[in-house]
Amino acid sequence: MLDASNFPSAVPTHHRFVGSAKLIALLTLASRVLGVVRESAYSQFFGASPLLSAFRIAFQIPNLARRLFGEGALTASFIPVFARTRAAQGEESARRLAGGTFTLLTAVLLGLLAAGEFSLLVVMIWRQGPALSLTVLLLPYMLLICLTAFFAGILNAEHRFAAPAIAPMLLNVVMIAAVWIGGSVMRLETYTHLQFVAWSVLLAGVLQLALQVAWLRSCRFRMVLNCAWNESGVRQIMRLMAPMVVGMSALQINTFCDSMIAFFLVEDGKGPAILGYAQYMSNLPLGIFGTAVATAIFPLLARYIAAKDLDGFQRSVEAGLRTSLYISLPAAAGLMLVASPLVRVLFESDQFTPSDTRRVVLALMLYCSGIWAYAVQQMLVRAFHSMENSRTPVRIACVMVVLNFALNMLLVRTPLQEAGVALGTAITSSLQAILLALTLNRSLPGIRWRSIMLSTTRCLLATLLMSTLVWVLRGVSPLGPVLPANDLLHLVVCTTLGLAVYYAATRLLGLEEGMIILGRRKA
Repeated sequence: MLDASNFPSAVPTHHRFVGSAKLIALLTLASRVLGVVRESAYSQFFGASPLLSAFRIAFQIPNLARRLFGEGALTASFIPVFARTRAAQGEESARRLAGGTFTLLTAVLLGLLAAGEFSLLVVMIWRQGPALSLTVLLLPYMLLICLTAFFAGILNAEHRFAAPAIAPMLLNVVMIAAVWIGGSVMRLETYTHLQFVAWSVLLAGVLQLALQVAWLRSCRFRMVLNCAWNESGVRQIMRLMAPMVVGMSALQINTFCDSMIAFFLVEDGKGPAILGYAQYMSNLPLGIFGTAVATAIFPLLARYIAAKDLDGFQRSVEAGLRTSLYISLPAAAGLMLVASPLVRVLFESDQFTPSDTRRVVLALMLYCSGIWAYAVQQMLVRAFHSMENSRTPVRIACVMVVLNFALNMLLVRTPLQEAGVALGTAITSSLQAILLALTLNRSLPGIRWRSIMLSTTRCLLATLLMSTLVWVLRGVSPLGPVLPANDLLHLVVCTTLGLAVYYAATRLLGLEEGMIILGRRKA
């Protein structure tokens, strides 16, 4: 095993990983707050209407492509090969690798975009509908966001995380402005209003791409553009990427299937709209913390593998898993406990009825039951891909995608309706996380699972204490009609005291993750 000290610029410390995760989390938090404002704007102008369902379906398609070909599979395959190429062959070879990958990705995306637009236009000859027409309008965003994600991957490999985390903020700002201008200033009819928002998405895509390119230039990284797609590095990235399309993106594929099943099988047409609100709220802790940890640690894992430092790699996987569980367990419990007042405060309006609130709350609570699994999955899949083992997570993901589809088809026909879809996704995600952990244990026997389980048990005890407090606080709320001011007060009090109790409990139980996250102790 090589000594990591021989690679001073290649392998950053655990402390740097935690610092990067905190930066990503803070910027992502700002983006998610803007996302909440965006979702609230949706509820004010569109409610949970079938037209909003059509928009959500159309918008999910380019976002699924982003997960598959951008920040998901391509980034996961690109970063380890890029890190190894730079370490073994130098900066110039790394720049050629980036340039060749970029030109190949652009060619593939342009081909997919042309084929997709042509197919949609052919289908529209026989069948018209808002979902199809909005998809035609939004599909070019696939090219913009995938290229944005590719440049973000290079920046992540350079340990520059700010621009990639800022990019979603641009999207939210532009979309919020479009929703408000279209509804309050121009007073557009609902479908025209949604078309106006779709055009704003394309504008945001251009701005997101420009930001990544500008930031990359400020780092003085210059790609060497070429079409040498047969070079070993590019071929290796494509070989790794093919199975990663499923392995890294199982959750996104399942989420897309959720919406499609709800679109066709929930009779009132509101299914995707309801699920969209619930998915976004359940993704708040995952996007802010779970993704931040996994994104920050992935380049570190890749560089440990490049340096052949297996012990450092295993300790980093442990740190990532413990941090993910430390954050995701209380986040899921807390979100479930305050789901009802949270949805009322954020969304309920003339367009968004109390009946819509009840449906969103039920779906949200069921999605929350799988938050821990979503966070753990991201860590475990990245561990496998850092070792260039794509087959294992892909085999597991394929089975889980099929199981998720079967469960969703079964549960959506129950009285749960779209909430049954959320339950099916949470179940399959939990099974996937467990299977990934069991399989990784065979590949990396040096990981101290006993320590991880002990840490998780303490987190669960602290979460139980926090949940009991929040439950009591919710139970002694004033009787009578529930007013928005009361709901807001409950949210502030419950969240503040819940966080304080959880942190204090984990400190008393001997967990150091909270101190590390706050920067009071090194990892």
